[in-house]
Amino acid sequence: MIEAKVVNTEKDLYVELPMVQPMGKVRVKKRSFFSEYGQPVATRQVEITSDCYVEWQIGYDLLKNEENEQKTSLKDFVFKNYKGENKYLYELCEIVYYSYKKGLLSLAQIKKIYEDVVSLSDNETFEQLDSICISRTDPKETIINGVNFYKMTVSYPLLVHKFGEYEIFAEIVVKEKQRAVGTQAMLYVCLPVNVLKFDVEPMGRTLESKEVARWVIGKSEAELSMEMFRIFGMLSPKHKKDVGAILETMFDL
Repeated sequence: MIEAKVVNTEKDLYVELPMVQPMGKVRVKKRSFFSEYGQPVATRQVEITSDCYVEWQIGYDLLKNEENEQKTSLKDFVFKNYKGENKYLYELCEIVYYSYKKGLLSLAQIKKIYEDVVSLSDNETFEQLDSICISRTDPKETIINGVNFYKMTVSYPLLVHKFGEYEIFAEIVVKEKQRAVGTQAMLYVCLPVNVLKFDVEPMGRTLESKEVARWVIGKSEAELSMEMFRIFGMLSPKHKKDVGAILETMFDL
């Protein structure tokens, strides 16, 4: 799977997003309204339309090892996460760090987010709130193909945050952990195709093999990325500790 790549040049800052992967951390989906459930799009076979968007499960760290050293442009920065593991800064961290270096973010803005996150109590994070929990309806007996079943509906909380006037959203889904006990909150950023840059206009055509799009980072996108750090810090006590440690490491807070 090809991952997103943050590119920082003397003039520009942007993220390269792979556009032809139906699975993975970055994939194209389609919906008419943000409240609809997005359906994955096979962009090599289906034409791009205005209701397509990129769903990116954006990250902020990588385990410090030889393999991951090649994936980050900030390999000289290392922080200890909530487990005490050494981690590289990645993706969202790269966007925020280079945004600050280019003057798109001020240290005062960064400190404000840092203070907001570290001042949260653990009980105020999403994974600890009783109002944000997985629910299941009462069982109802039903017969399917002559076999008796008890039918229930499991509902997973989904929170959507719109960034200012932009048609860019953050989606937070709370689900069961796959390999551990408990629940986890996961954050996705949803970018409409019309905010992305392509080498060739994508509307009304299928995409080429290995085609990528660029999410160009200006002042508004930098501030949006900083707001994502705030949301990450709200997800769980573990995320809150990580976000605080990351901002301390990057900016000597």
